[in-house]
Amino acid sequence: MKKDFGNFKNVLIIGLGLIGGSLALSLKREGFEGTIYGFDLNEDRVRTAIELHAIDKGFTKLEQVPWSNIDLVILATPVKTFEDVANQIKPFLDKKTVISDVGSVKGDLIYRLSEIFKPNVFIGAHPIAGTEKEGIENAVIGLFKNAKLILTPTEESEQLTRLKKFWEDIGSNVEIMNPHLHDFVFASVSHLPHAVAFALVDALIKLSDEKGIDLFQYPGGGFRDFTRIAASSPTVWKDIFLENKKEVLHTIDEFINSMETLKKYIENEDEQNLEKLLAESREKRLSMDEN
Repeated sequence: MKKDFGNFKNVLIIGLGLIGGSLALSLKREGFEGTIYGFDLNEDRVRTAIELHAIDKGFTKLEQVPWSNIDLVILATPVKTFEDVANQIKPFLDKKTVISDVGSVKGDLIYRLSEIFKPNVFIGAHPIAGTEKEGIENAVIGLFKNAKLILTPTEESEQLTRLKKFWEDIGSNVEIMNPHLHDFVFASVSHLPHAVAFALVDALIKLSDEKGIDLFQYPGGGFRDFTRIAASSPTVWKDIFLENKKEVLHTIDEFINSMETLKKYIENEDEQNLEKLLAESREKRLSMDEN
């Protein structure tokens, strides 16, 4: 099937960090023939994006953007900034322009953004891809290829079909999901793991102080693998935790319950139940590799 990227011709990416930069580079790699514009308040990021040939033109002031040319805007700033950005760009938007994002929180936020942008169409999007690094200098060509991409529309529309094709032509495997279900799912499989990784590192800082020894000089491969995501951007993850507060707290409570159960089995030397819990967890983890 011919790649037409949903017939979007001129794309503006607002926020030239890792994800925004990777999107721009991936569009170029996959043969997008339109113009890719970039916007960021940081002049160095705009300059770097141009030097990397990720974008064709870049701007640091909204007034500089050729809004009448743009038919797709992608919000790639931290999720806590989305509503402010939406209110700032709303007066500039051409009536034909579609707006989307690449944030990892949807839920009520998507409905609020849809209201701000009316009558323009806003459709939430979440690429299940990334690294613990930040900044356009760490952008990855092909980051979204063969990765899941979740679209969270508030209603069916022709623009949903176009945006689905846009991401499919980048190489993503697109799924449609209710915005609130999205937040439960990714609080469980993404936000909770990040919270646990940050908390584990914090625990080792305190344990190091307890014995006056730097435990971080003795990490095994498992510790390095498990805590890699604790090297992620504090600003990005602060925003995610707070924006998805309800579901994040729910998943943390469930994790604490599981830790309390594990603690009880160890404390009581309950070998049978301890081994059963470990075996069930092992089998579930191994089954992921079979899918």
